[in-house]
Amino acid sequence: MPLVKLSELEQRVRHAVYRTFADGGIPISTIIADECTLPVEDIRDVYARLHAAHAIVLDSKSGEVRMALPFSAVPTPHRVNSGRRSWFANCAWDAFGIPALLNCDARCESTCADCKSPISYHVEQGRLVDAHGVVHFAVRASKWWDDIEFT
Repeated sequence: MPLVKLSELEQRVRHAVYRTFADGGIPISTIIADECTLPVEDIRDVYARLHAAHAIVLDSKSGEVRMALPFSAVPTPHRVNSGRRSWFANCAWDAFGIPALLNCDARCESTCADCKSPISYHVEQGRLVDAHGVVHFAVRASKWWDDIEFT
């Protein structure tokens, strides 16, 4: 997919979505509309354009933000904790993206998809402290956007 240049409005809305996630919230369109002082219908139009550009992923039923990589608006087995804040990541790989994006120390917790054993990693000062384990990608990267929610 070719790189899409986002308009100033699209960038502003996307930034509000990420800021809401970073603060530990869920970017519901009414909240983002209030923050951006725009009608909800305009936010939903921008959401649709951001979704088409793969800048966010919308829930197919509600039309609300489901993912703004690496954040997930829905509970997943991949949790990131830092101080009093916590977030859901879309996958174990995205869990490492949250402390990198927020520049914070964190504990990334997940579950092994094969044996269901708990997995825990610590990120301190931008480094993985207790590197262990194996990474397995069930879907080739070139196919991720074919079904990003499954991936």
